[in-house]
Amino acid sequence: MPRSSDLHAAVPAGQAARLAHKLARADALAAERGLALTTLRRQVYTLIAESERPVGAYDLLAALEPQRGRVPPTTVYRALEFLVEHGFVHRIESKNAFFACCQMGEPHQSQFLMCDACGETVEIPGDGLATQLSHSAPAHGFEVHHQVVELSGLCAACKHGHA
Repeated sequence: MPRSSDLHAAVPAGQAARLAHKLARADALAAERGLALTTLRRQVYTLIAESERPVGAYDLLAALEPQRGRVPPTTVYRALEFLVEHGFVHRIESKNAFFACCQMGEPHQSQFLMCDACGETVEIPGDGLATQLSHSAPAHGFEVHHQVVELSGLCAACKHGHA
């Protein structure tokens, strides 16, 4: 999980362009759906979107403090709830953290690849695995209400010792 100081690190040019695209898409999605993407919600989304790792609520609180002063945790949790509910971010269950959605505004199921060494996380959209898992569960007498697939291991850079 990134430290709050990592959330303010300089953003490389290619990453800045991706971030600008994500922010524009978030603004457009909010406008299309008549959602209020308040200043706080946008700030929280921006901090999550610029990270390549899942971001925890307390890291967000620490990163917001220089901009906004002390923010009550419940305020950030409400912003996160809004962002998850409307598909701007995903909650990474195993880390109790949040990650920007790669297909914002499109209904989909995702799997997450998470590096144990550096924390880099990649969302892999794909309904096929989700459908297969959901259809397998009833055969075992199980009713699925919520599905999260998180795979942990080593990213290519860490696997080859370049992290």
